[in-house]
Amino acid sequence: MDNYSNFNSAGEDSMMLAKRQRCHEEGKLYSVLFWMTVVGSPAILVLSFIGGIIGGIFSVFFSSDAVLYVVLGIIGVITLALGVTVAVMLLKLGREESCFQAAGIAYIVVALSSTIAEFLPDGIFKSVLKIVEVIAALFYLFEFINGSIHILSGVDNNLAYSWETLKKVYTIIAIVIVVCVVVAFIPVLGVLAALVMVLAALAAIGVLIWEYVLMFKTARALKNF
Repeated sequence: MDNYSNFNSAGEDSMMLAKRQRCHEEGKLYSVLFWMTVVGSPAILVLSFIGGIIGGIFSVFFSSDAVLYVVLGIIGVITLALGVTVAVMLLKLGREESCFQAAGIAYIVVALSSTIAEFLPDGIFKSVLKIVEVIAALFYLFEFINGSIHILSGVDNNLAYSWETLKKVYTIIAIVIVVCVVVAFIPVLGVLAALVMVLAALAAIGVLIWEYVLMFKTARALKNF
């Protein structure tokens, strides 16, 4: 009986050691993903803003949009490179959790559709790409959250529950925005719908910050397990 107990104990210790090693590796990847998301996304927005101003100035003084398109092209390449890098991180995490793999594929779709749309004139094709981008972004968001929940199973259940709560909040915000878009076409309720959409957008900013905090805590929990 003692030998059998020792055998089981050794097996459990081996499994726990393997799980800890896996969590440490996942924690490193997740940490890189966190910093790329927190620093990379705002950086792209700032570059886009500055690039638009520079391109607009050149367009006014030189009556040419060439500089604007060059700037947009550079920003597009940077955005695509960042998107591919993030997707690679997600696909690596997806070796253990399939949700991250799905999120990585969706992120590639977001990066590609966003980059291509920058170079297209206004029209049906550009509108379709924007719709694809929004759908892929939502799919990425929820698959990423699902992956974060699963990866924390047995590591930090309280943190996993926080991700569950975040998913519910994002679902509510998405439903509210969709309803407001539909209601906005009703003349009497249009102004009210617009006001609610603004409030929902402000709430989404706060929730995004919450998501970043959870990402940081998740990376730390995995590395410290």
